[in-house]
Amino acid sequence: MGRKHKFIMNAAVLTVSSILLRFLGLWFRSVITGRIGASGMGLYQLIFSIFLLGITVCTSGFGLAMTRLVAEGRGSRGCVLRCLALALALSGAALGALFAGADFISLHFIRSPLAVRPLRILALGLPFIACCACLKGYFFALRNTVIPVLGDFWEQTVTIAVSLVLMDRSPLPPLESLMAGSTLGEVASILYLVPVFLHYTRKHGMAESCGGVMGSIVHIAGPMLAGSFLRNGLASAENVLIPIGLQKNGAGGTAALAQYGVVQGMVMPILSFPMSLISSAAMLLIPEIAEATAHRNPRSVRRSAEYAFRYTLLFGFPAAAVFLVFAGELGTVFFGSEQAAQILRIVAPLAPLMYVDNVVDNLLKGLDQQMYSLKINLCDSLMRVALIAVLVPRFGIRAYLVILFASEIFNASFSIGKLLKITALKVSISEWIVFPAVCGGLAYYVLLFLKKLIGFWA
Repeated sequence: MGRKHKFIMNAAVLTVSSILLRFLGLWFRSVITGRIGASGMGLYQLIFSIFLLGITVCTSGFGLAMTRLVAEGRGSRGCVLRCLALALALSGAALGALFAGADFISLHFIRSPLAVRPLRILALGLPFIACCACLKGYFFALRNTVIPVLGDFWEQTVTIAVSLVLMDRSPLPPLESLMAGSTLGEVASILYLVPVFLHYTRKHGMAESCGGVMGSIVHIAGPMLAGSFLRNGLASAENVLIPIGLQKNGAGGTAALAQYGVVQGMVMPILSFPMSLISSAAMLLIPEIAEATAHRNPRSVRRSAEYAFRYTLLFGFPAAAVFLVFAGELGTVFFGSEQAAQILRIVAPLAPLMYVDNVVDNLLKGLDQQMYSLKINLCDSLMRVALIAVLVPRFGIRAYLVILFASEIFNASFSIGKLLKITALKVSISEWIVFPAVCGGLAYYVLLFLKKLIGFWA
């Protein structure tokens, strides 16, 4: 099978699996929202925003380092073991910090004693998450998407099944049942990946040992780890400040959590759902571009970047049209929330920019520009935290929605500018932007007409 056909097959496998996984995730969110309510979903999101810091410590950069080194032909046994050892060491430190600090975090940041035990339950899964990130990075570099995809399905299946069983049949509170299901899903994932990895490497062999691997791992993972930790720390601060600001704006504690839960727990997952159609191919571009860069093939890099830009925008504008036309149906069908439908309609125009920003970030990682991406992301996070602290207490949820737009425009503008500069890529405004925007406009009116026609005949 040629490289192009193999890339298309891998992209197809990842895309289909990503769609199914995201749909399962949306369905699961709709089920648990019906059980714990919008305020419970808000608390659920806050707990996970804090837990994300622990995930950042044990995964940021290590999966990418593994992918880059294996794609460059340096994926020796020593490389894999060093990546795993570093990831496990940091995950152990993060586990200890999160477990010991759960009381303090819950009291002073989340402001709910109900978060203590869920945080500790989640912390137990960090070493398994660290190992999974490294091993999946290995397979992605070899363009073998089937193994990681099966692992994701197995993990999601176990997480959902265990969570629902515990919620129905155990004395654990709902939040603790959900977190236990998540942790056991991570355990199931590593119990699948390790034997498969050992079998695969015995059958296909590994690269010869080469020097300087540790230095390369630190060079790739170090900046990403530091930058991601700072950015996600700011993101956690942002998530904590939103319900606090909403309370200062006049909402009660439960109402503030409910508003936060609607935006972060309902609207944003729907808005990002179509990204599964393009994010898989974007992730596969990392080893492709890393290899092309290592072989000094700028033409191949530019071609990949051009295709990524054009097709992402060609998809993003019609996706925004779907959200604008069917916001009411999506908000009520998945979550039974009219407020979610209203907010989805407002933020729908963000879709094209959000999707292309995600693709550009992956392209920059393949070009060894992860440090630049992290600097921009860090500046973006600082801006968001400052604006949220100042504007949300005064103007409420409307201010936060405006901040979302400002943040996405800021981040995407700098990332796209950097990519165009280092690849010397020439932008065709008519083909890349005007044509997709026109397609999106046509899709909007066609969908609106069909919706009214169906309503007339119903």
